[in-house]
Amino acid sequence: MDETSTVETEGLLESDGESVCQSFEMLEELEAREIVEELLEVHGVAPRKKADGIVRLIYEDVNELNSRMTDNEKLNKIRDVIDELEVDIAAFNEHRMNLRHKDNRNGFSQLFRGGEADIRSVAANNVHENVGRVQEGGTALLVFGALIEQ
Repeated sequence: MDETSTVETEGLLESDGESVCQSFEMLEELEAREIVEELLEVHGVAPRKKADGIVRLIYEDVNELNSRMTDNEKLNKIRDVIDELEVDIAAFNEHRMNLRHKDNRNGFSQLFRGGEADIRSVAANNVHENVGRVQEGGTALLVFGALIEQ
């Protein structure tokens, strides 16, 4: 990466698929090191405690979510945000999970279960291709607590 944050990509696509993925992961790591800490701080005002009768919705482009229950830092962070903000509806896109793949054993209800509130989920991904465990795209909607009855 040079001083203009330009990354040399010539020759990357000439490699096999696995090394291309590894190369892009390495480039992402390099780019992440260049991020100014100020950009990683919380911006704006955090919502206060939710009053009765209020429904709180969050939306997040998760840019890949792993279906592992343990050692899943991104899942743990999302769960913490949901608990902290007392979320009623959580909408996600770009989960990048092929929900029909045998290695993706846990669906969204399993991944986010464990709190006090009941949960219902619906998730979708491209069913016209079966490219592997990870697949571009995907959406999910989770509903917690009293809204389930609606």
